[in-house]
Amino acid sequence: MTAAWAQACQDTINGWPDEARQASKLQDFWDWIGMVRPFVTGRLALSVRDMPAGADGDTLALDLEEGTVKAAAVLGRDEAADGAAFVLAGSYADWQAMLDGYDVGKMIMYRKLMLEQGDTLMFFMAAFYWTELLAAIQSVPVNGG
Repeated sequence: MTAAWAQACQDTINGWPDEARQASKLQDFWDWIGMVRPFVTGRLALSVRDMPAGADGDTLALDLEEGTVKAAAVLGRDEAADGAAFVLAGSYADWQAMLDGYDVGKMIMYRKLMLEQGDTLMFFMAAFYWTELLAAIQSVPVNGG
């Protein structure tokens, strides 16, 4: 995780979905995302529990305002989680699997990413928004950002 990668994630999320992704799902799905997006405000912290040494931090902090990422940074978990609406955490191996293409919905459904902070009901009311956000992150090359 680097600051440049965090910025690339912000840019990708804010431009999501691209034409190919949009064509892969029914328009009703995207209409639902559009309906939920204005209610997505606050920090989402995506944390790696066992990050190897050498990274800028172990957590990608995304500050969202009405579904738009206004700031993205790689921080230490404590700093990123302070005041976060939601913290999702997983092992380094599970994050690697997701970034290598593992199904983002299964990441949450099979508890590979755990909601460790935040209101569970509020999180899952926007579940498809969050899975699309993870899919956007998944599309950003880790070593190229």
